[in-house]
Amino acid sequence: MSGLHQTAIVGVGTSEQRKRLERTALSACLDAALSAIRDAGMDVSDIDGVAGRWPGPGGTVMHPGSLDWATLLGIPVRWVQDTYPQGVPAVLDAAAAIAAGLCSSVLIVGGQAAIRDATAKVAAYTRPENEFIAPWGAFTAVHFALLAQQYLHRHPRSREGAAEAAAIIRNRGHANPEAVMYGRGPYTAEDILSANMIASPFTLLDLCLATEGAAAMVVTRRDIARDTRSPVWVLGGGCDWHKQQYVDPPRYEEVWSIGSDAAERAYRMADLKPKDIDLAQLYDINSFEVLRQLEVLGFCPPGEAADFVCQGGIGPEGDLSINTDGGLMSYSHIGWGGPTLKIVEAVHQLRHEAGDRQVADAQVGLATGAGSGAQYHNVVILGREPH
Repeated sequence: MSGLHQTAIVGVGTSEQRKRLERTALSACLDAALSAIRDAGMDVSDIDGVAGRWPGPGGTVMHPGSLDWATLLGIPVRWVQDTYPQGVPAVLDAAAAIAAGLCSSVLIVGGQAAIRDATAKVAAYTRPENEFIAPWGAFTAVHFALLAQQYLHRHPRSREGAAEAAAIIRNRGHANPEAVMYGRGPYTAEDILSANMIASPFTLLDLCLATEGAAAMVVTRRDIARDTRSPVWVLGGGCDWHKQQYVDPPRYEEVWSIGSDAAERAYRMADLKPKDIDLAQLYDINSFEVLRQLEVLGFCPPGEAADFVCQGGIGPEGDLSINTDGGLMSYSHIGWGGPTLKIVEAVHQLRHEAGDRQVADAQVGLATGAGSGAQYHNVVILGREPH
């Protein structure tokens, strides 16, 4: 049995998600962290591991700064994760640390607020001061557009499939009262295609949001998890890292299939196949990345994602429910907390507490992070029952 199987997510929490919060990122993150701990039925003193980018003010300027969370919470800790303290990598690292006996219960937290400069056209974090980026003015969407253009050249039908995928995801946010874009729909594929062009082939509605808020979760060991109200078990996972994100421009031949090895390892570890997955919370930073991930994760053959989508594969009557809260395109995308939101929604679904958006009898879910333009991809498989 894998060491990851000895762990479960037992608490999740979020702050309110808004286009703009009238509060600091630290305040929102603290709300989410305390909410996740309460959801786990734990006390702050039960936490002995932390993975969380420190948003300030105060504390260190040497990011991520997980140890500042221990200072704020007033607890000693046995383990911190400062390499990539968010989403799937944080869960897998926490699970590995717990399995190794380095700690027992890990808080993962992240988010953002006050990100908008009234004079800027894009959020600052989408145009980092990186080599080759700052001098030429590229931003996140451009990295992904370079790859999407090549995929579109190879598969011309993919443009309609990507637009259909975006419409489906946005309509799920349209129906979710907790989503930033609640009531902003419904959308058709034609609406996606006719929106303002941002970075060809992406229109505005092909792209994710840049919003404010925070998300958190608590991972703990098996014996503690069994005494909590509703644990969701870590069944498998994997990460593929190619290059540092948003430095060198991505090359299609190198990164379009990134994540396939991580997915294969995750399925093998969980002793499952793509057909066993009831729902997938895909990192929908743009519509073409959704198509790519459907192929990489084995839900359809390479080059056939557009047909899979247009034939209803991810629609209301389809076999695979994706991004049930509205995803990054319509629910929220909160920077360092964005990947964690994917797992939070998977947990709600597997606990059968997602209300009107609940996937019937959901037993196994999958969540991903990042993608081709970022030049890394990660996958975790979660279950309602332990391995």
